[in-house]
Amino acid sequence: MCPAVRRWCPVAKPHGSVRIGPISLFTLIIILCLAVLAVLSLTTARAELSITERQAQTTTETYALETAGQEFVAAVDAALAEGGSSALDEVLSTYGVTEAAADAEATADASEAAPAAGETIEDEGVSGATADEGGSLMVIECPAGDPVTVTGSFDGSLITVTFSLESGRTLAVALRINDNDTYRIEQWKMTTQWTDDGTGENLWLG
Repeated sequence: MCPAVRRWCPVAKPHGSVRIGPISLFTLIIILCLAVLAVLSLTTARAELSITERQAQTTTETYALETAGQEFVAAVDAALAEGGSSALDEVLSTYGVTEAAADAEATADASEAAPAAGETIEDEGVSGATADEGGSLMVIECPAGDPVTVTGSFDGSLITVTFSLESGRTLAVALRINDNDTYRIEQWKMTTQWTDDGTGENLWLG
């Protein structure tokens, strides 16, 4: 008898489905968490950058106004130390501070003699100062930042001066001149003009 010949037939393997184990699921959760944290970190960094820039601008404007106010007070102090009203009048005219008690004729004459709007006044002590119509407005060019606009009046005993920037931030200074050629600071107030950007969205209607 002939030995039986065995034939080996390949056995088809069943197609198995993809199985996600605990390690793969845990890795996927970690990746999703890292992606969310990355987005939150980027958003927070941009918000902090915007806040920092606004704070830096506010600080720069505050120092510019404080510097202009201190220089004005120092000029008034030096003028009073000389003991003459002419020196004080010269300082006030340099900064564009007008007398509130002037009559109409003097005001008309000053209006005619005043430089045109935007014309530079070549006075010592104020660098880059310009006068508006009537000579009641001065602009001081600052080394850094926007120029400071100066407006003020003098009624014979009280000097009121306002230093302002285009952003709406202002410094109001009031000096009381005493009879013995001294002064007293009655007001030194920093304010910021509020700008209405709209009502915005109402997040809570309750």
